[in-house]
Amino acid sequence: MPSIEDFVTRERYDRRKALKAAAAGIFVASAGTAAASAMASSSRESAFGVYRGYSSERYDGWQRTSQYVAVRDGTRLAIDIFRPTLGGKLHAERLPVIWEPKRYQRATVKPDSSLRTTIDSDLTDVPRFLKHGYVVVSVDRRGTGASFGTRDELSDPLDATDGYDITEWLAEQSWSNSKIGMFGASYEGEMQLRVAGTRPPHLKAIMPEVSPFDWYWIVHTGGIHRSSFNNFGAHVSQLDLDPKNGAVDADADQSLLNAAIAEHKAGNSYRATAGALPARDSSDPVTGHRNWMERHGGIFADDLSKSGVAVYHRVGWFAGVMVDQLAWYINQKAGPKKMMVGPWGGRGVPPEAFDLWATEGLRFFDYWLKDVPNGIMDDPPIHSSVPNSHSRAGTKWRGLQKWPLPGETRTDFFFREGKSGTVASINDGRLALERPNASEGRDDQPVRFDLAYGPTRPNLPTDPAGPGQTPADHSGFDAQGLTYTSDPLLEDLEITGHPVATLWTSSTAKDCDYFVKLQDVGPDGASTYVSEGALRASCRKTGEPPYDFMGLPWPTCRLADRADMAPGKPAELAITMTPISYILQKGHRFRVTITGSETAIAVSPEIDPPPVMSIHRNQVHGSSITLPIIPA
Repeated sequence: MPSIEDFVTRERYDRRKALKAAAAGIFVASAGTAAASAMASSSRESAFGVYRGYSSERYDGWQRTSQYVAVRDGTRLAIDIFRPTLGGKLHAERLPVIWEPKRYQRATVKPDSSLRTTIDSDLTDVPRFLKHGYVVVSVDRRGTGASFGTRDELSDPLDATDGYDITEWLAEQSWSNSKIGMFGASYEGEMQLRVAGTRPPHLKAIMPEVSPFDWYWIVHTGGIHRSSFNNFGAHVSQLDLDPKNGAVDADADQSLLNAAIAEHKAGNSYRATAGALPARDSSDPVTGHRNWMERHGGIFADDLSKSGVAVYHRVGWFAGVMVDQLAWYINQKAGPKKMMVGPWGGRGVPPEAFDLWATEGLRFFDYWLKDVPNGIMDDPPIHSSVPNSHSRAGTKWRGLQKWPLPGETRTDFFFREGKSGTVASINDGRLALERPNASEGRDDQPVRFDLAYGPTRPNLPTDPAGPGQTPADHSGFDAQGLTYTSDPLLEDLEITGHPVATLWTSSTAKDCDYFVKLQDVGPDGASTYVSEGALRASCRKTGEPPYDFMGLPWPTCRLADRADMAPGKPAELAITMTPISYILQKGHRFRVTITGSETAIAVSPEIDPPPVMSIHRNQVHGSSITLPIIPA
């Protein structure tokens, strides 16, 4: 049976295969090659990752100025304005503006007293946009950087109205053509989506990346508090008090900067917000608001859908908020939208990705802010990296019409008795398509509270190896938990979508945390990361989500829904795992590993003596993992 590689390694493929791919809603291409082009000509070309002849570098430099702009309540926000120059002279024509709502410092003073600004961004090729005739603006969010005010973490409603005011101020400037776009990643991505929902008349297009959708799920995944988020939050809070934040031009003595930083001290911190709200419906002890329930993306998605603003979503398969960006895309039910999903994590993004992002950004903003008829919106709405195609030679891509993929076949693999002979774990169980037929069967493990998946794993999930690098081998970690491993695959197996683990479990304690990994096991026994999920047993009750969660299990994690486990009595846990697009190769196996702690990223209450957790695998309680298989 051929793998997806058979569809992408040839510059031309036969009509039968082309029709088969089209029927599945898939268009395969290689970014950066002539074969990718849908609009090739001798002088102009516009296709995913390819753009020439429609836009050119008309400027060779830029000028930076900085100032304060007051929003509707009088709060002054610090902004940097970068305007294109040619031969040292400022542009004369009115140009479109793209701006970034900065949460993580718009400008900082470096040791040599120069400034690090948006120009130096490692995520966006700002100079390319300037040279192509865009004004670029960076704005410190209120309560951060050199801006005045206080911040209310997370998803402060004032961020959206501030963004509205900044957008309309930019549209009024003499150097602006009144067509405004936005860009930025992480919180800055979420801010764009919420600003769009306020419908600023002059906001035409945005490019959000790795944008949080449901903050509860990020901070308390499956009801388990993420200690890694605390560390990040503490760092970000310190940035707001940093005296090296860049002052605006008129603040030579930094008196305004110092006054702004003094106001920042009254803001809420990530750490305080996260720690005080352990349940989805917890009330903020200061404001009384139920922040997790009142500020998730589903609240804003309807306004976004009605805004008419074009959205180009961008995320990586191994990014910690991969499912969040997908949720934004899925819940935007109307209006122009696109999405790019690449083989990246939250860090270690390869250089070729930056070029791709800038190329697609130019195509997108040229279309919406300059009225260039380059056909970008005629492309498939989603471009996804072809599984396992990431290498030093580049990444292959395919166009998709919808998510999840129409051809997905959700297949259960049950936990079974017997030894796989591949790992010296506590049980070394097997995975099989056949449901267990025994009336009894379970595997026990004493919970260890000192387990960590790996030293290079600062966040959830694990960042993959870069091109030319060897993925980390986690077989040593597997040996410390319960494992269930498949037989060797007789052919390549593509999984693209959302795995779900169904655990029937009991414990000697009233509550336990469950961490589930899906691993790729090579012929040499090396075990590498594919996907993962986590759930606290007391948060196991599922319910109807307040937004489209693609039909996946959604634990409510509300206070009234929490329930202890009855000692020795099996309870069902449905664990939605991180989405993935991956090919398990012929001769490889796949493995499920289950542990009761993850010290590097999560806070699991230690119990003395350690409890014993049991995974049941019998006729009545058939624990399993469901994989989204894409037929070849």
